[in-house]
Amino acid sequence: MNLARDHILVERRFVAMFGVVTDESLAALALALPEKLRDPFARSVGLRRGAFDDHATLASSIRSGMVARKSIIDAGVLLSEPCTEFFVETLGDASDDPSYEDLLALIPDAIDKFGLDAVRLMAVQYSVALGGFRRLVNEDERFKIPSATPVARVKPDAAAQAAKRAARRERRQR
Repeated sequence: MNLARDHILVERRFVAMFGVVTDESLAALALALPEKLRDPFARSVGLRRGAFDDHATLASSIRSGMVARKSIIDAGVLLSEPCTEFFVETLGDASDDPSYEDLLALIPDAIDKFGLDAVRLMAVQYSVALGGFRRLVNEDERFKIPSATPVARVKPDAAAQAAKRAARRERRQR
C-alpha cells in the first residue's frame, strides 16, 4: 500500500462522511469529548476560546476550521477517539486487527454509548488499514461511504470581473 494514496483515500472518506453528519450531531460529538481531548481538538480545527459554550455556532465553526486548517482527518480521529478507546479496551489483543464479526458484536453497544456518527467516523479511520473495517464500510449499509456530491462551479460574472480588472489597472497606474 502507498501511504500517500491511503492518506488521500481516508481524507476523501472523511470528507464524504462529514458531509452527511448533521450540525446537531457534530456539535454533540464535540461536546461529548473528554477534557483531555477538547484542547487538541480545538487547536486542530482552530476553535476560539469559549467555542464549546456557543452551541448555536459550534458545528459551523468546526466545519469551517476543518477546511481552513486542512484538518479533516485530525478532526475525524479526535471526534471518534472515545469510541476507538472503547473498542480497543473491549477487544483487547484482537483490537490490533479485529474481524468483521468482532466489530459487528460490539457495534450495537458502541452506537448506544457514542452514537452512530462516532462509530462511522471510527470505521472511516481504519477502513483502509484493517480488513474488518474495510469489510464493514463495504458491506454494512450503516457504514458505507456516501458518494460525494459534485461541487457546482460558479461562473464569475463577466461584468464584475471586468470591473475588478479595471480597478487593478487603475491602482497600478497610480
